[in-house]
Amino acid sequence: TVYQRVLAILNKEQRGYLPPVEFNLFANQAQQEIFHSYFSLRNIVDTNSSDYSDIRSNVEEKISLFENEALIEKASFANTSGVTTQQYYPYPSNFYHLVSVIYPDDYRAEEVSAKHVTYVKRSKYTKPNSKSPIYVRHEGGLVAIPDPNNGTETTEPSITINYVRTPSEVEWDYTMVNSKPLYNANNSTDFELHSSELTELVLKICQYAG
Repeated sequence: TVYQRVLAILNKEQRGYLPPVEFNLFANQAQQEIFHSYFSLRNIVDTNSSDYSDIRSNVEEKISLFENEALIEKASFANTSGVTTQQYYPYPSNFYHLVSVIYPDDYRAEEVSAKHVTYVKRSKYTKPNSKSPIYVRHEGGLVAIPDPNNGTETTEPSITINYVRTPSEVEWDYTMVNSKPLYNANNSTDFELHSSELTELVLKICQYAG
């Protein structure tokens, strides 16, 4: 639908034909741009709006389409010399934004910055334990303190993260019929944005097309 509307607008303005390969590039750029904008729009709070026109509520509804839960298992991180320096829990490949970290038995971990973790661990009042755990962000995931395994089990339990994932890459696939691309729905990947973004997608792709 988006591609047909883009082509109709380009033909009306005599801007030429947009090949599927270029459309896919523009489509993914437009989808990512709209998706990233949600997180800045989410900070807008309009207390005078009704439920239907509340900007924050509407944006959170759109973000909720990408909320995921995943069990992640521990991995090892090696430095440039190939020496294992620490173990951490890696983010899923489609990770975008961390919402919460849950330990076994449903204990929620609190985030602590790397520069403050030493002080937190030393204090008898804030020292983390299995019922009051903490985590520190790692470049590829997070470091859990204390480790859920605690060195007492042969198999390491996973931790659960709630997170916002990135949209899947758009693909308008086709087969050539009489030298013209014919849409192939079986191998195509649709947009994952909220249906209300249809017009915005068309406009942004037209902008990228010049």
